[in-house]
Amino acid sequence: MIEKKIKPGFCCFGITDKCTLRCRMCLKWREDLLVKEGTVAPSITQWKQGILDLTQIVEFPFELDLGGGEALLYDGILDIVSFSVKNNFYTSIASNGYIIDEEMARRIADSGLSVINISLDSIKEKTHDYLRGVDGVYKRVMDAIGYLHKYCRKMPINICCVIYAINQEEILDLIEWANQDERIRVISFMAAMQPNNTYCENNWWSESRYSFLWPKNPKKTVDLIEEIIFLKDKGLKIGNPISQLRAFQAYYKDPARFVKRKQCNLDRAVLVSSVGDIFLCYEFESLGNIKNASLSEIWYSEKAGRVRRQIASCGKNCHHLLNCFKDFEEDFPEKNDNNRITSSLKNR
Repeated sequence: MIEKKIKPGFCCFGITDKCTLRCRMCLKWREDLLVKEGTVAPSITQWKQGILDLTQIVEFPFELDLGGGEALLYDGILDIVSFSVKNNFYTSIASNGYIIDEEMARRIADSGLSVINISLDSIKEKTHDYLRGVDGVYKRVMDAIGYLHKYCRKMPINICCVIYAINQEEILDLIEWANQDERIRVISFMAAMQPNNTYCENNWWSESRYSFLWPKNPKKTVDLIEEIIFLKDKGLKIGNPISQLRAFQAYYKDPARFVKRKQCNLDRAVLVSSVGDIFLCYEFESLGNIKNASLSEIWYSEKAGRVRRQIASCGKNCHHLLNCFKDFEEDFPEKNDNNRITSSLKNR
C-alpha cells in the first residue's frame, strides 16, 4: 500500500455506453472495440457501493460525473444521482438531450442533480442533426431545455459545443443565442478529436473521412477562437479558461505539436468504465473492477502507485488533455458555483 496522501481530483463513472443517436464524430453507439462481448455491467447496488467507497478517499466538496454514451438511458441513473447527492457529492450529467421529455425533466428535478450539460453543436437545425446522425435531434434539444427550465429551476443548464470544420461558421451565432437566453448558465467549447470508439491514428486529422471535422483553413479556426476569447473578456457566458482557448489555437495551428506543458493530472483521476473497470487513465492498465473490489483500497494499492509513476513519465502526445477542464485548473474557478463547469463535458 502507498502512503495515503493522494486524493482524487476528478471522478467519472461511465454508467453506460448505450446511445440513441448515431453521431458522426462519436462512434460509441457501435460495438465497443475495447469491451468483450457478454461482459456484465455493474448492478445499481454495485455502483452505489463504488460511491460509498469514493466517500472514503475524497475531500468534499467533490464532483461526481455520470457519463456515457447517454447516461440517462441507464434505468437506475437517477436513483444513483439521488444516492450520490445524499452522500454529499456535487453531481453532473452530460446529455444529448434526445430523451429529455416532460416526465424525464420532472424525474431529474426530483433526483437533486446538481448540473446538466447539453450538447449543441450549432444553432442551425440542419447542421446539428447532421452531426448527430438522426433527424429531429435539434428540436428535441430545444424542447429539453424548455422542460428542464420548467421543472429544474435551481439546476444550471450548460451548453457544450465542439469546434468542427462543418460548424465553425455558426458558432458566434450560437454564442449570441446562449447569452441572450436566460435559461442557459454558460456555453463551453471543446476541440475536435478523432471520433470515440475508433482505433488510434497518429494523423487522423489528415484523413479524408474526417474532413467534415478538421478545418481545411486552420487560420479561420484560430481567428474564431480569438473572437471567442474577446467575447469572454467582454463578460459573455463562455466557460472555458482563456489558457485552454489559447491551447486550442495552438492545436488547430499544428495538431502534431506536443500539447503538454506539464505533467498531466490523471494520476488523480478515478475513471470507471461501463463494465466497472477502474482506471486512472484509459491508456494504462485497469486497476480492478468495482464489482469485486473496493475502489478505496484500489486507489491506495501498489498497482495504482505503479500506474501513477507511468503517468508521471508518459511522453504520449495526448490531445484529449485539451478537452479536460481540470488540466487548466489554475485558471478554472471551480470553487465558485456560479462559474462552475463540469469536467464531464469531455465525455460528450
